[in-house]
Amino acid sequence: MPVYEYECRQCRRAFEHLHRSKDDRARCPSCGSEDVERKLSVFSAQSGAVPPCSVPAAGACRGCCDRGPSCPV
Repeated sequence: MPVYEYECRQCRRAFEHLHRSKDDRARCPSCGSEDVERKLSVFSAQSGAVPPCSVPAAGACRGCCDRGPSCPV
């Protein structure tokens, strides 16, 4: 059962809808309108990412995360 993101064209509220069947229509939970637009879902994936730096925020970068000058700490 896919979950899609929608925005209501009447009240502009964004919401998610779980489709239980192919005939299941999305309806705005705020105003009840079926005049909705399906939005593109954004997802996130990490592969080979550098782990977050373990240096306390008050300290200077000590090379713990291999980011060098771009390290925010």
